[in-house]
Amino acid sequence: MSKANNRLSIVSNWLAPSLLAVLVLVHSGQIRAAEVELKPGETIGPNNWQRVQGMVGENLLNRIKGGYTFQIKEPKLYKPLKEYVEATEKYSKNVKLGPNGELLNYAAGLPFPNFDRNDSQAGPKLAWNFFWRWLGDDYKTGGATKEGKINRFAIEKDGSERRSDLVSYFIFPRTRYMLDPKPVIPGYENIDYMQLRIDSYPRDTAGTTTLEIRYDDPKRVDDLYIYLPSIRRIRRATTTQRCQTLAPSEFVLDDINSHNGKITDFNYRVLGEKKMLANMAQEHEPYHRKPGDYLPIDEKWEVVDTYVLEVTAKDPNYCYGKKILHINKMTYDNVWTYIYDRKGEFFKEFWGFFKPVNLSDGREVWSVGDVMILNVQNGRSTVVTATRAYNRGYPVSMFSLATLQRIQRGESIE
Repeated sequence: MSKANNRLSIVSNWLAPSLLAVLVLVHSGQIRAAEVELKPGETIGPNNWQRVQGMVGENLLNRIKGGYTFQIKEPKLYKPLKEYVEATEKYSKNVKLGPNGELLNYAAGLPFPNFDRNDSQAGPKLAWNFFWRWLGDDYKTGGATKEGKINRFAIEKDGSERRSDLVSYFIFPRTRYMLDPKPVIPGYENIDYMQLRIDSYPRDTAGTTTLEIRYDDPKRVDDLYIYLPSIRRIRRATTTQRCQTLAPSEFVLDDINSHNGKITDFNYRVLGEKKMLANMAQEHEPYHRKPGDYLPIDEKWEVVDTYVLEVTAKDPNYCYGKKILHINKMTYDNVWTYIYDRKGEFFKEFWGFFKPVNLSDGREVWSVGDVMILNVQNGRSTVVTATRAYNRGYPVSMFSLATLQRIQRGESIE
């Protein structure tokens, strides 16, 4: 196969399925005809909620039955960046799974561009494609919002709200394809990512900082350090912190990016393919909503082709019984999450909107926009505006205990 044809084959894996593929799915009974027939401009509401049954979470479906109305729009298609495609071409042919589900011979790009859901190892391969989807070489979550911060609103069952602001800095030190040095920062060959989260509002939590370091060794647990201004101490957290609620919200640490646990700590099973409603081009930031409610009131939704991935923890004491991810075939981002508790009861419903953003050279990429998570057991929800700014060129030294010590002394890191 020529290099040009190989690149075309790789790019095609991110694009929406062709009409022929859709017809095959219909013929095989994997999706309903109603899903295929949804047209841009069509209005969905309580009189025709059956049109989107199975394409949204049950709680949202109930809200539609109860009066929520929205329009279907044309799907937004994104092209993978040239550098990411080139890294995939260069490195993916040697990538394989190890005995514990770890990724071997991986350097950068999409690990498994020719993903086949009928592969006997499809589950972990899809999980790794999700983990190493395009996210730039570093980013600031909230960096592309108007305020340059993540805005988070915790909504109680009675409609009362609490706001909290924070920023999150993220770097991939060993899988780089755009920023020098490439593909790895010397000395960081065994670190998948590092993340620094800093609370800035309300005042009683301002300055609380978390440093997280993820290692590629499947047997090595994450390093997790927390600076607590209330006691002016830096503490090393245990792995159980990953299941503690990030107050005031319904997220736990492993809910960040929808599934933020160590890939090798979980089992994966591809349940099939499904058309879901999503929003890959959020129009308003934050999306407009009524006070005390999480529903967007004037955003349009689009039909997205997804892989359905079941995630279960190897640890029987883990906080969740399972997660069901709906992974966009075009971008490998997750658009919907269903979460079940250890008793098998439905626990949380969670969607992520996406938004076009531009790199410094003007090229368009996509970022998570607003994210909503609803705890169906207690009625609380959280809406987060988190649009990212990519490829900021952060120094790797920023992701260290020295930074926590600087914050402890009251210094700024930017």
